Amino acid sequence: MESIEFKQFLEFLRTDKMLSSVVQLRKIRQKLYSAQQLWSRMPADFIEKYHIEPLHHVGLEYIMEHDQLHLHIDIGGRNSNILINVGEGPATVQHTNNGVIEDHTIQVGEFFIIDTTKEHGCDNRENPFKAEFVTVNNRMFYSECIAQF
Repeated sequence: MESIEFKQFLEFLRTDKMLSSVVQLRKIRQKLYSAQQLWSRMPADFIEKYHIEPLHHVGLEYIMEHDQLHLHIDIGGRNSNILINVGEGPATVQHTNNGVIEDHTIQVGEFFIIDTTKEHGCDNRENPFKAEFVTVNNRMFYSECIAQF
């Protein structure tokens, strides 16, 4: 169960129009922040669980219902991304973390780590709700990020 502090933090991410950089590329919508911008708003247990430091990046990303984010490789220096499902239901991501395209379903409240230097996407075509993630980019290589968990 989510803490009250995390629910408040999530509500801030969903409604903020001032601090974030909003990006809409392909089929994904993103609000990106430096963790330092959010430091006073992030719950301490969230910071601890995901090993967040002020120079990391935190965001909110979503893919609309009945839509698909096709396989792609991130640009801009991202090497890994922690995806925390905060949507209304399970979300299916495609990834090539292991060298082949695989589907992985992330249940609400669970997280999954993506190697963003390899192809990845999200198939939300069968869902009547948007796939929504809080994301943490800890500026680590995938192997370093996985080792933390």
